[in-house]
Amino acid sequence: MLEGEGPQPEYRFMYTVAIVNPRAGRRKTIQIPSATEILETQAPGHAIQLTRDAIRRGARTIMAVGGDGTINEVVNGFFEEEQLIATDTELAVIAKGTGSDFSRSLNRAVPSGERRMIDVMKVRYTAIDGVRPSRYSINVTSFGIGAEVAARVKRPAKGFGGRMAYLAGTLRTALSYSGQFVTIELNNRETIEEKILNVAAGNGQYQGAGMRVCPGAILDDGLFDVTVIRDISLGELARGLGQLYGGGIYSHPKVQAYRVNRLRAASEESVLVEIDGESVGKLPIEISIVPKAIRVWMP
Repeated sequence: MLEGEGPQPEYRFMYTVAIVNPRAGRRKTIQIPSATEILETQAPGHAIQLTRDAIRRGARTIMAVGGDGTINEVVNGFFEEEQLIATDTELAVIAKGTGSDFSRSLNRAVPSGERRMIDVMKVRYTAIDGVRPSRYSINVTSFGIGAEVAARVKRPAKGFGGRMAYLAGTLRTALSYSGQFVTIELNNRETIEEKILNVAAGNGQYQGAGMRVCPGAILDDGLFDVTVIRDISLGELARGLGQLYGGGIYSHPKVQAYRVNRLRAASEESVLVEIDGESVGKLPIEISIVPKAIRVWMP
């Protein structure tokens, strides 16, 4: 539910547009300034076009009101043909989703109301039909079981609570998931050939409604963190959940961590890919950093 009247927080804006996912976080009540133009999304991908149109009309503050998927679409709407439409546009994040993983990282890094230029990741992946599109990722892109879970956890299930839905989805998926062999190239230099459970490339730290998969990731350092979890048993996964949620994943003996600005990965198997919580395709994939691309804040 949206409320346009009553006491409002302080906002600085020229022409402000709120892109709202009406299906996200149904039980959460938020307040949007009465002078803001409110546009509701109608279907997946709609927020990208709404954002592009708003920026072309002169909007210089775009509010993303929803979960990680909405935020990702709004970020992609800042770009057209791999260029920013306007360099002086800022993104305001109002978390209203079940996962809200990017908001967790932003809360840790940027005090409320403070603006900061942060990085995004440019991801070229392989769609199921074999096409190689590009998409921007502001939080975490992963391949392996994380993408399998993203494909499995649908919106109706999330209504029971984001964290429990993702945790249950992870454990159910792990019952039948078999590790997959991948080849990963980091910074055009180091090559890793490994049977993996999951690989996460993080501009942000969190994935799956609070799993801290890249606890060392920094939003504005010009790099992204890569967490490689080698193939492990269901029992090992269950025992490691405390480290995963608590930020101690790097201490696990089957986890390797890297900090890079470019990654390529491929496999002879069909390895799924997710971007900011949404299943999009499969390997091969290329990820590169776009440093200090967007000014972001949380009201």
